[in-house]
Amino acid sequence: MPPLEREAMRLRSLIDDADAIIVGIGSGMSSAAGFNHYNHAGMTRAGMADWQQAFGFKSLFDGFYHLYPSLEQQWAYYARYIDFMLREPASQPYLDLRSLIGHKDYFILSTNVDTQVEKTFPAERTCNYQGSFAHLQCKQPCCDEIFDASPYVERMLAGMAGFEIRSENVPRCPHCGWQLVPWVRDDTFLQGTAWRKGLERYEHFARERGSSRVLLLELGVGEMTPGIITLPFWSMTAKLPDAHLLSVNISGDSAPLQLGNKAEAIRADLRTLLAAARVTKVFKPPCQSL
Repeated sequence: MPPLEREAMRLRSLIDDADAIIVGIGSGMSSAAGFNHYNHAGMTRAGMADWQQAFGFKSLFDGFYHLYPSLEQQWAYYARYIDFMLREPASQPYLDLRSLIGHKDYFILSTNVDTQVEKTFPAERTCNYQGSFAHLQCKQPCCDEIFDASPYVERMLAGMAGFEIRSENVPRCPHCGWQLVPWVRDDTFLQGTAWRKGLERYEHFARERGSSRVLLLELGVGEMTPGIITLPFWSMTAKLPDAHLLSVNISGDSAPLQLGNKAEAIRADLRTLLAAARVTKVFKPPCQSL
């Protein structure tokens, strides 16, 4: 049997056998979907080649964290970048994942901020731990409120000239007048009501399913933020009696040795694996009557 077919069958079998599934989604999942924020290919995909040529940016995040001389220029980049993510539909790897687990009792914990999770899964089954580019927040922050980014982005794009927006279109907090910033993890990140509700949904799901056959499924989770997905998933696998951990990543295929046969790993391209698993049928022999 070809390796891809074997791995797809294993993934499908674990999903089918689980009573509950907790999925941890990292940047590798969006990379598989074509959203590469870390290299020049992402700039081309987002239609940001003009910024790449003018400023020498090597990646989308390079432009996002650049120190601009003015808010008008900074928000011109932000508006183009956020608009790209808001306009992109749910991508195939996310749709394949939904097809695989949509009929099960599941929850999604994500560290991605590119809005793909929100476009694919219902809010009550997700926690966007690092925030989302779909929302803005006060930079101070003066209030426990996040704002829909869409109307701000539309207004900025309509008045953009070259690499700057109009000064009057810089997003401002309606309460204090200070500038708004994307609601994504940094030193001013608002861990307010919206964030806490997401975390509470995740913790409640994990707590209530503790006695079930739980599959902890890591998809494209790297080593940048191990305290959000990786280490908690290892801990739950060790503590819960019927938990099993499967880690899928393109760059590694080793499971933590201390978890023994409760954990395994697959090294594979997520786009290819999820597509194969979606159409794979797992044969289970009928029960023999005595």
